[in-house]
Amino acid sequence: MKLKKMLAMLSAVAMLGVLGSCGKDTADSSSAAETSVPETTAAETSEESSEEESSVSDPLPRDVGPVDANAITFDDDDMCTAHQMGDGNDECDIELSIVDLDGDKKLKLHPLKADTDAEYGVVKLVFNLPQMLGLENVGNIGKISVDFTCIANGTWINDDGSESLVVGNFLGTVGGSIASEKGYDEEDNLIQNTWAQTDFSYQDWEHSEGSWRCETVIPFKNLPANGYAANDEGASLVIMRWKQKNDVDIYIDNLTFYDKDGNSMPVIHADAAEETGAEAAEEAPAEAETSAESSEESSESAAE
Repeated sequence: MKLKKMLAMLSAVAMLGVLGSCGKDTADSSSAAETSVPETTAAETSEESSEEESSVSDPLPRDVGPVDANAITFDDDDMCTAHQMGDGNDECDIELSIVDLDGDKKLKLHPLKADTDAEYGVVKLVFNLPQMLGLENVGNIGKISVDFTCIANGTWINDDGSESLVVGNFLGTVGGSIASEKGYDEEDNLIQNTWAQTDFSYQDWEHSEGSWRCETVIPFKNLPANGYAANDEGASLVIMRWKQKNDVDIYIDNLTFYDKDGNSMPVIHADAAEETGAEAAEEAPAEAETSAESSEESSESAAE
């Protein structure tokens, strides 16, 4: 009997140990499950928060592609004839400077306005092509490429009154005075105009800055016969940005000209903007303003 009682007691103790062990494992497993859920949720919340923040303030990459060996990079502090077009119409004054933006020099356009309640007027920047490429080479231009970076300085006021530090609309045109006079074929069809342009439209409602590469092919869009005239000393490249209500600086870099065979063209001569003298007051043909205004209205309508 004593032996039976002893065996029964040992058996009971063993069972209690097993139950205790099972209970411990269950508790540990439950505890691990409970702690793992908050950790995962916290990580997801952190990622969501990071994504929300980046949609408002994080910049887009500034690297828009490879840089050609003949690109105008402004690294030598030469503005390459860049100057403001002053036709006294709808343009705004701009401050031009060459600045170092995170180790990369760019031509900076800082728009100005006298009336704080008004929109910023049209930015109009002009380059003198014969001085940059040589008059004999201007007629060989087949494509122009330019890199834009826009950085918001002030907040954009939305229709509901809320504010966002974003670039907003970046709408404009790459164009120019491309011939000294109009040309017609034997049937009096216009084959050569004195002004042509290609519009660009970039919009960023999520970032405080953005970068884009704009390329325009000569002949220009909708004007298949247009091209820079080799004998036109007034041939120019004009870059415009339409009116905008918030404060955004424009940076230009890697301005590159290609000939009709696709080869980049070297800049053989470049004067600083202040040395262009009377050329700074040069006005594009009247039809340029009409065409630009029409294009601006259609771009604004598309943006709305």
